[in-house]
Amino acid sequence: MVLGVGNTILTDDGIGVLVVRELAEDAARGGADDGVTYHDGGTIGLALLPLIENAAGVILVDAANFGGALGEVRRFEGDDMDALLRVNRSTPHEIAVSDLIQTAELIGTRPARRALVAIQAGELGLGSEPQAEVLAAVPRARGEVAAILDDWGVRP
Repeated sequence: MVLGVGNTILTDDGIGVLVVRELAEDAARGGADDGVTYHDGGTIGLALLPLIENAAGVILVDAANFGGALGEVRRFEGDDMDALLRVNRSTPHEIAVSDLIQTAELIGTRPARRALVAIQAGELGLGSEPQAEVLAAVPRARGEVAAILDDWGVRP
């Protein structure tokens, strides 16, 4: 499961959704059935639990504040991802994503393989598209998702 989260009307916050929408469009054009599902998770938090409960792995793509340069892309996996989500809660949906992963852990359904492709955000005010530096990160974020799938033995 590759899950894009964010609010597309809050400038940089919607970048994760944009990345996953592009990945889903590419997968649909390619017609490959590799077992990877792409989903626009928006900001719906715990309602996403059924999507990840039975997944062999989950990759979240999201705007984040990890102290990087605007538009920087970083990968966080496993416990590193969990730690970032617990500590770095700058938007309401980051709280919801953290709660999603913690809830899955509490009920014993947290995917063993999990990763976060984080894009350093800057502006989170009302706006219909991310800043240019953040939008320019889309190819790097897509590349990170592909690299994680490669590492997990699932090549889209």
